[in-house]
Amino acid sequence: MKRRINRQYGIKPKEYPITKRLTHKYMHYYLFSTTIFIVGFLSGNAVSYELNRKGLLTVVNSVKDTIFALSVEKSFSLLMKSFFTHFIYIFLIWFLSLTIIGIILVIFIVFFDGFMYGLVISSFSYQLGLQGIVVGFFYTFPQNIILIPLLIYISSHSIRLSLTILNNFFQSSSRKYIKELINQYYNKLFFAVGVLVIYALIMSIFGQSFINILKSLI
Repeated sequence: MKRRINRQYGIKPKEYPITKRLTHKYMHYYLFSTTIFIVGFLSGNAVSYELNRKGLLTVVNSVKDTIFALSVEKSFSLLMKSFFTHFIYIFLIWFLSLTIIGIILVIFIVFFDGFMYGLVISSFSYQLGLQGIVVGFFYTFPQNIILIPLLIYISSHSIRLSLTILNNFFQSSSRKYIKELINQYYNKLFFAVGVLVIYALIMSIFGQSFINILKSLI
C-alpha cells in the first residue's frame, strides 16, 4: 500500500547503496575474525616476551641464518612452498565452513596465524630494538598487507556460511537457500586463489629486493 502511494505521487522509496548495505551486513563477521587475529597476535607477543625474559628466545638467530643463506634458486623454492602453504590454509578454511565443527577450527586457524605473526615480529623487536620492528615488517612483507586481509576475508565468510548451515540445516524449506549460498561461496575460493597468484607474482618480481633489504637491515 505504501509503495503504491509513493509511486502515485512520484515519491521514490529510500534506497541505500549496495556497498553500504553489504558493509553493514557482514561487518560483524569481519570484526569477529579481526578480533580473533589480534588476540592471537597479542598472545604471540606475550609468549615472545616471556621467552625473551628467560633468555630462551632464539627465533631471530635462526631467521638470520635463513636470510643470509638465501639465493635466487632457494628463494624461488621458498616462494612456491609459501604459496602452496597459504593455499592449503585458505582451502582448509573454505572447506571447513561446510562442516559442523568448521567454526571452531576456523577460529583456531585465525588465532594460530595471528599468534605466529605476533611471535615473529615481537621476537625481532625484543632482540633488535626499534630496528627489529622494521626487520620484522619486511620479513613478513608483503604477507602482512595481502595475505592477512585475505585470511580475515575468507574466514569471515566461512564463519557466516557455517552459522547459516547450522541454523537452517534441519529446515527443509531453507535447503535451497543454503545450496545457493554454497554456490556463491565458490566465488570466494576463486577470488582467494586469484589473490594468491598476485602475491606469488609480486614475490617472484620483487622477492630478491626484499631479501637484499633484509640483509642490509640485519
